[in-house]
Amino acid sequence: MSGDGTVTSGGQRGTNGATGGARRVWIAGGALLVLLVIVHLLVNVSSLIDEAARDGAPLPGWKPWLLEGSSSIGWLAVMPLVALAAVRLRPPRLSWPATAATHLLMTVAVSLLHVAIMVALRKLTHGLIGESYRLGPDLPAALIYEWRKDAVDYVTLALAFAAIDWFAHRAAPVTPASGAETPRIEVRDGSRTIWLAPEDIRWAEAAGNYVELHTAAGTLLHRATLSGLESELAPHGFARIHRSRLVRRAAVRAIETNASGDFDALLSDGTWVGGSRRYRGNLE
Repeated sequence: MSGDGTVTSGGQRGTNGATGGARRVWIAGGALLVLLVIVHLLVNVSSLIDEAARDGAPLPGWKPWLLEGSSSIGWLAVMPLVALAAVRLRPPRLSWPATAATHLLMTVAVSLLHVAIMVALRKLTHGLIGESYRLGPDLPAALIYEWRKDAVDYVTLALAFAAIDWFAHRAAPVTPASGAETPRIEVRDGSRTIWLAPEDIRWAEAAGNYVELHTAAGTLLHRATLSGLESELAPHGFARIHRSRLVRRAAVRAIETNASGDFDALLSDGTWVGGSRRYRGNLE
């Protein structure tokens, strides 16, 4: 589709090249962050050992590894959540004030999850050797203390994942191949342009001034109206099932009708998409 929203032709190379290049950037970036977490662990463990020896109260050999290792494992566990938030919870999906407020709340949620994993590992290990463990004598104060540290780590990781996403978008310029006959739809998702075959889209949903396109490779945010997209995709087997949703008929595997007369459509990827009885006839 050209810049005005018309369907155009494009080859496989554009979409696949962009996907492969982006995947490589994400793998490399994720591996680098995991490596940094490991380096951070080693530095902190050695620092704990040195400080304890300097204070004349050496720690058992396992304890520094438990203290720092449990924290590192907790961060590795929550990193996918931070990555998802860094990519999804930002403009243009959210306004800048909403982005700031949402990520502030995310620092609290991620910190609580990180602390829960960390404390569970410490309690389990201490229990195995017949000891008890608690985060601190004053739990609220301890949680606030951990949140202050975790908030800085969250912001650092979120910025790192946002940078990885930025580089991933530019890893492989997406250009349509010439001479192909397969119809393609030009999708502008942020700063990148992707050409999709209609069959690559399973369903679409209105999202303010945008439309979320749900594909096998993930969700894309396309600046268009749902009505305009419906007109473009109707010749390719798409139908409106709700005032804010379209589905590809060929992707529908089952329909369950609710007591109200509305229905849920089961798609080929296992997703259930809600439909309105007003549009039920569009699938028949």
